[in-house]
Amino acid sequence: MYIKRTISIPEELAKEAETYLIGKYYGNLSEVIRDGIRQLLCEYKKRLDVDSIIRLYKERRISLRGAAELLDLPLRETLTILAERKTYIHYGEKELSEDLK
Repeated sequence: MYIKRTISIPEELAKEAETYLIGKYYGNLSEVIRDGIRQLLCEYKKRLDVDSIIRLYKERRISLRGAAELLDLPLRETLTILAERKTYIHYGEKELSEDLK
C-alpha cells in the first residue's frame, strides 16, 4: 500500500537525481526517494543496534569479543568503534582467557 505525500526538494538536487540516477538505476524520482529513505532507516537501525551493544559492553554484561560477535565485526573494527565513541576498553583475565581459546 502506498500513500501520497508532497515534498519539496531543491531544484539542483532533482536535476542531479535525473542526471545520475533516473533511467540508469531508478525509473523515476519516487523510486529514488523511497530507496533513499530505506537506506537511511537501515543506517539508523544499525546505529541503534551499535548503541545498544556498546551500552551492554559498558555495563560489563558482554565481553569485548561478545560485542564483536553481536556487531558481526572483526575485533579490530569493534575496537575502532569503541575508541571513536571514547569507550573504556575492559580487558582483564576473563577477556584474556577468551582470547586464548
